[in-house]
Amino acid sequence: MKNNIIKVFIISVGLLLNSCSDWLDVTPPSQIREEAQFNSVEGFQQALVGCYIGMTDELLYGRALSWSTIELMAGQFEQLQPSTSNDFNISNYNYTSSNALRYIDGTWAKSYNVIANVNNALKYIELNKSILDNINYQVIKGELLAIRAFMHFDLMRLYGLGNLNSRNDLAAKFAIPYVTTLSKEMTPQITYKQTIDLMVADLTNALELLRIDPVTKLHPASFYNEVNIDGFFSNRQQRFNYYATSLLLARVYMWEGSQLSIANALTLANKVIEEAETNAVVSWATSTSVTNDVVMKSEHLMSLNTQNLISRTADFFKLEIIAAGDIKAQYVSNARMMSIYEAEGVGSTDFRFSKQFIQNSVTTDGKNAYTPLKFYGVSNNNITKNYIPLMRIPEAYYIAAECMIKKSTPDAAGALTLLNSVRQRRGITTDLTDATTSVIMNEIVKEYAKEFYCEGAMFFLYKRLGKESIPGYTQVAGDAIYMLPYPSTELQMGRKQ
Repeated sequence: MKNNIIKVFIISVGLLLNSCSDWLDVTPPSQIREEAQFNSVEGFQQALVGCYIGMTDELLYGRALSWSTIELMAGQFEQLQPSTSNDFNISNYNYTSSNALRYIDGTWAKSYNVIANVNNALKYIELNKSILDNINYQVIKGELLAIRAFMHFDLMRLYGLGNLNSRNDLAAKFAIPYVTTLSKEMTPQITYKQTIDLMVADLTNALELLRIDPVTKLHPASFYNEVNIDGFFSNRQQRFNYYATSLLLARVYMWEGSQLSIANALTLANKVIEEAETNAVVSWATSTSVTNDVVMKSEHLMSLNTQNLISRTADFFKLEIIAAGDIKAQYVSNARMMSIYEAEGVGSTDFRFSKQFIQNSVTTDGKNAYTPLKFYGVSNNNITKNYIPLMRIPEAYYIAAECMIKKSTPDAAGALTLLNSVRQRRGITTDLTDATTSVIMNEIVKEYAKEFYCEGAMFFLYKRLGKESIPGYTQVAGDAIYMLPYPSTELQMGRKQ
């Protein structure tokens, strides 16, 4: 397996450093290498792992779309000082600056590069299906389809419209290109409905294939012994397992927002809640366990193993006094911490406040500030130090709670039960009792803010809900803020946004 891992890294880096156009300029030698790559079970496994490695790029979930840029855009941290070497411009929605364009163009290109790798593997998995046993075929193809949907979904969340259910003009709007083949031909744009339908189709097909996933306990552990000699089917929380894919489909339905989608999302979220814990895929963190597991890895439905994460975060999360000239430090003001976590009231016992932040960050003006520990305080923990969560079990509870108050016959009591269940597990002893839907929705937003610091959730939540204000900013938040502009090269080719 050691040799395989080395090959995975070499192959993945070689593929992922190329742009989408490089992928498509296939020469006979590269074609031979591709065919050699996909002539064994191990080759398909390596190609899949290579897609996950691509997702850890710093312009994707290794930084920009998890703990840094997207969080600054959501007002999660104090605003940075102006500089051409940090995220100041994009975090202040100046999308025409050269600094912002690095993200706008780079994130787009890196995302479609991952998609190109996925589509290439999907092409060969059908061409060489006879090479694979049924378990490898179903799990690998299911994960590839889930990755393809995931990457397109976040491209749409970044570069497309939000708050879809309140819009009356969607039929005339084009979404981001949904690429399903590896071709030199430009993929035509289609409507938002058609694009979401493609995501749903990919994820529905993925779930059907992933029924055989070990996490479902459909088969006993011995069923996988022969194909799991090298441990490929272990650590399913690090990949798109059945329950992570289910939660992703629920996210897509929530973004679409119709009553039918709300009902579908509720069914999926409830399934994750009922089965993921029962099948021991996840277990809830405690005030004791979070000391050594500050990223709450035990709750991850899907996370990325990101190499050298601590060195990536070193310039951003600091415990010493934050100097006036420090242009990268990401910290939270005392006032915001008190507001979010209600630390001077019901949240005084919330261990998300007491265990996941530290107050010994002080700005040079003498104001108290907090540094999040999720990607700082894990440097000495070899078990969790490199994991960036993309999905955790609390999200299933929040989605289900929101669906309960938005379905045709609202169930406020059921929504409160779900929210209080998470709050109790976080150490909050005072339950929510106000059953009005507006209050419950406000509490859901507050819970997202408490739960998902450094995980890239809040910008997308504000956008999906059509929030007109983002913490720390005076601008009215509309499409001009919520939509990253298409790269200029895409516009020049005739793309419409």
